[in-house]
Amino acid sequence: MPLTTYLAGHGPLDATLDDLGRALTWDAVYRARPRAALTCTDCGQSMHAKMSGRGGRFFAHHRRSPHCASGGETAEHRNLKRELARAAREAGHHAELEVTAGHRGWRADVLVTAPEGRRTALEAQISSASLDDVLERTRCYRDDGIDVVWFTPHAARWLTHVPSARLHRPATPQSPWQRTHETARQFSADPCECDPSPPWHGPVHAGWDRPTDMPLTDFVTALLHGRLIPLENTTALGLRYDGWATPEDIETASAYATPHAASAPLPTAPAHTRDPSLPWYQQWPPEDQRRLLEAAKAWVRQTTGKPAMARPRWTADWLAGGLALSRHVEGTWSITRAALIRPDPARIDWELLGDIPVIVGSQEEREALKATAGPWARIITLAGTSR
Repeated sequence: MPLTTYLAGHGPLDATLDDLGRALTWDAVYRARPRAALTCTDCGQSMHAKMSGRGGRFFAHHRRSPHCASGGETAEHRNLKRELARAAREAGHHAELEVTAGHRGWRADVLVTAPEGRRTALEAQISSASLDDVLERTRCYRDDGIDVVWFTPHAARWLTHVPSARLHRPATPQSPWQRTHETARQFSADPCECDPSPPWHGPVHAGWDRPTDMPLTDFVTALLHGRLIPLENTTALGLRYDGWATPEDIETASAYATPHAASAPLPTAPAHTRDPSLPWYQQWPPEDQRRLLEAAKAWVRQTTGKPAMARPRWTADWLAGGLALSRHVEGTWSITRAALIRPDPARIDWELLGDIPVIVGSQEEREALKATAGPWARIITLAGTSR
């Protein structure tokens, strides 16, 4: 059920504005007699004004419109659109709701126009959406010179593929959306105080901190004013987005990126053991494999309190040539994935892998994996297990 409609003789109305955007009161369309001549801005069917139990204003079709883009919207969706529009207006921008392109290639939940004319679409994606669908809709906006930022409460696969923000879901569908989930990141550089210092450490520990939450209004204001921009990471799998950061932090991080880190080569297995018919983890000498396997089992037991078992017969895309370890789930007969040993950096799909720990035997392997890893990745280096 949309937040906009068209009133004959006046033009488009916006239920999120006090005067409906046309110097009209709500009473002029809500339960008015004779009934106001309202029509849907998308499908053209007749509509009427409605109010939710908590006073939320919106419009509804007289009869269900199966082909209307806004026909099945929920209260959660409407509330998020309201919050996004309100935040954009408080940031000093012009915000229109439910705007359809003249060529009908896109329909923006909230289309924001900056004072200088730059346009940004804010998309409230409450229902599930495929990666291909989100990428295609993003492309349609960009083809028309419009930036787009996606908002969702889900841990969606596409979050790292497009500029986006995950949100904390409100307690009830009628409650306001208030906070982003692990959105903003900061870059820090501190002197190395490790004692003893490993040979691969430099004089400074530099890196991105864990993403933090933000009030939704503050985040929208920051992105519209350019105080936060998408943190891009070019990987072997293509462009990925790792949250949002200030332009200053991104510039500083770029200065700390060494040529070696920017072009870290994928590790190659020893030439005398390389056999394309074998999984990647078996490309190392048997003694090296044994040491790393035992160390990995010990690590799983230490961190989970459960013994681990190697699963060389498991076959799945997430393995990427690595060796899976499993463990029992507390209080059940079920087993779960405990870790993945030495996957192929050229094949690993971090989104498919999720937060399963990845165990390697050298810093060289770790650096190669980090080149494509998302911010959630857990890479464990068990030093001294490779020679």
